[in-house]
Amino acid sequence: MRIKRTLQPYIFKDKIKFGFGNVSLVREIDFNEENINLIKKLDNDIDIKLLSNGEKQVVESMISMGLVTSNQYDNSKYSRNINFFEWVDLSENLDPSKYQDRLLNSTVLIVGVGGIGSTTVEILARLGIGNFILVDFDIVEESNLTRQTSFKKSDIGKLKIDIIKQHIQEISDSNVTTIYRKLECQNDLETIFKDYNFDIALCCADTPRIEIDYWFDDLAHKYTRPIIVGSYASTVINYLHIIPGKTISLREFYRDFMITDDHVLDSRIPYSVISPISYMAASIISYKVLDTLTGLLNLTDYIQIDCMNFEVYKHDIKKI
Repeated sequence: MRIKRTLQPYIFKDKIKFGFGNVSLVREIDFNEENINLIKKLDNDIDIKLLSNGEKQVVESMISMGLVTSNQYDNSKYSRNINFFEWVDLSENLDPSKYQDRLLNSTVLIVGVGGIGSTTVEILARLGIGNFILVDFDIVEESNLTRQTSFKKSDIGKLKIDIIKQHIQEISDSNVTTIYRKLECQNDLETIFKDYNFDIALCCADTPRIEIDYWFDDLAHKYTRPIIVGSYASTVINYLHIIPGKTISLREFYRDFMITDDHVLDSRIPYSVISPISYMAASIISYKVLDTLTGLLNLTDYIQIDCMNFEVYKHDIKKI
């Protein structure tokens, strides 16, 4: 075992602090010569049996504070991920690679591989998700190229799920199952919930608007599967993470916070989005998937970010 190098121990006044630059991760022990020497010893992989009784007691305390690791800091494929997991892990766990293993053994269902879904798939594949189930019916259009990361000019006119599958298999070892289907009613989605095993479902589709969110919510509670519904609207990005039994339902949330559909104009709102907004939406959704599958953060907030002023709006949606 060794000290967590990612936490960059430093001296501040009468304390040795860990977690430089991250207020939510900071921990501390007393600043004295014995602790400084122990930290230096622990910078190398050391057998705790070789330490004195006093040093063992300090190390046990450091383990309980999440300051010690078995990480070897190598240069393997997922080494940067594993270093990150070590960094944010506040538990007594010594082996951060267990979180990578959870991702590799996970299956994510993504419905809609357009503006948000296509980028989310790529991020999650690079993160190390082992299995994907992708549902879409659309073809690549020229207007997709401004914000959908997996597509090129030569892909115009081809099925999105076919291009995505090829792209993911070129950059990762993920298994990709594709379902060419247009979801026109809740029964269409329920067939997928019944026929496929997955750990979390992402609604990245925008049609039928609103109704599909409710389908996901109903089926999440019926089949006890967590879901994430994410979107963007011009400068605003958001996600809603529903965990049956732990959070309120999406229907309950929309009942209290949804803007009423009382537009003055009857004409359909034209799409207005740029790649930075789309990428940020995909990124926060992907980060939430990481949280769900690893259990590292355990947040139950609804998040909305206004990218005009970078104001962050949060609602705690824990089930009362």
